[in-house]
Amino acid sequence: MTEAPRPPRTRAHRLRDRLSIEQGLAEMMGIVQGVIADGRVSEEEAQRLASWARANPEIARRWPANLLARRLEQIFEDGRVDGRERKHLAAILGQMARTPGALADLSTDLPVDDPPPPVVFEGQTFVFAGELAYGPTRACEREVVDLGGECERAVTRRTDYLVIGSIGAEDWRQQSFGRQVDQVVQQRARGATMAIISEETWAAALP
Repeated sequence: MTEAPRPPRTRAHRLRDRLSIEQGLAEMMGIVQGVIADGRVSEEEAQRLASWARANPEIARRWPANLLARRLEQIFEDGRVDGRERKHLAAILGQMARTPGALADLSTDLPVDDPPPPVVFEGQTFVFAGELAYGPTRACEREVVDLGGECERAVTRRTDYLVIGSIGAEDWRQQSFGRQVDQVVQQRARGATMAIISEETWAAALP
């Protein structure tokens, strides 16, 4: 028996979905601001955020909620949150609370390629710069290696992508990765093909 085609979605449906997503993100930001009000994140607060992400999967798939949800999933893989993980989580939440649009508008604040290039992992070399909302640099490097790529800690002629982390990105000129951006520019002037991409672009390419 042939299944009847679904009726096309109307403009009203799309508007209602958009409003629902915006309300969900606003709710998430309210939780984030409450958690980070004292500058720290307790295990109970981290659990609350993780529970919210699981209960709101549609919102948790949106940037920057998707990075926060994925980071919380990584943290709770062993069933607990240690001090280092709480400190990193506090940095992520602090950035989101101070400038809610900073992560979403990252590409307008950084010297990234616009439009961003396609991100290919197999056989490509990545360098991560700055602090990433996704997680520690080692965790990001594992994702690349698992997908057939390679990682280095400094820009060289072999570099294919320089990925700039979201946390503190609005002050990129004062950050150490400002020098790495300069190195990519210099390598490009010598004929090298390298891309500078935001963490959002990199994360969106993950399967």
